[in-house]
Amino acid sequence: MNPTLLDGAPAPRRVTDGIDRDALRDVWPVLIGIAPFGLLIGVTIAHTGLGARLGLGSAAAMFGGGAHFAALTLLAHGAGPLAVLGAVVVVNARLALYAAALQPRFRQQPAWFRWFAPHVLVDQTYALAAARPELVEPARFRRYWLTAGAAFAAVWIGSHIVGLLLADLLPEHSPLDVAAPALFVGLLVPQLRRRPPIVAAALGAAVAAAASPLPPGVGLMLGALAGIAAAAATDRNGTSVSDTTHAGHDSEE
Repeated sequence: MNPTLLDGAPAPRRVTDGIDRDALRDVWPVLIGIAPFGLLIGVTIAHTGLGARLGLGSAAAMFGGGAHFAALTLLAHGAGPLAVLGAVVVVNARLALYAAALQPRFRQQPAWFRWFAPHVLVDQTYALAAARPELVEPARFRRYWLTAGAAFAAVWIGSHIVGLLLADLLPEHSPLDVAAPALFVGLLVPQLRRRPPIVAAALGAAVAAAASPLPPGVGLMLGALAGIAAAAATDRNGTSVSDTTHAGHDSEE
């Protein structure tokens, strides 16, 4: 029997129960895009000799694949701690902007969600949330975020494990090397209707591919920086044009 309110009207269905089907529908193209990159990092972990425990532990502690990959490859080539830390900070700096953009939707969430849910805040999960501006009701957003984040985490860690298991069967320099530039292209999927993410992903992929002859990790870092700058410039220009257009309409009225 369905629960009812005191006046006899049916009680609203709880949106926090179960899995969010919209989230699963949105996230599956993203999962296809991150699996090769996770596989590449798993192979990299095996080739650097860090060990499965440390490699998978660091992957679970830091879901930022770009920063993780840059740190692993720089360490493998003898980079010092400060260089590795600098690369991680630069590559992950964009996450602060994502957090600021999502702050209004996290503000009304329970304390446990505000503490633990940002752990899976990466490019892909941010893009999915940003593409769903209608999810303003706290419980709806919470269920969507948890479903997408859990699916992302499962595929991300799972692809690392597969990479570790297949590392001996794959050459150290294999076609998987295209996974890093392809990651930027994969960011296009959730937001094909918005110009800044398209410009950022396209330019980031182009810069990362062009910089591939440079030491490992450098191309990815340059691609991230180029993408951030392109998105900021595009968004600023688009806002200026929009403001001018609205001002013109207001003056006509």
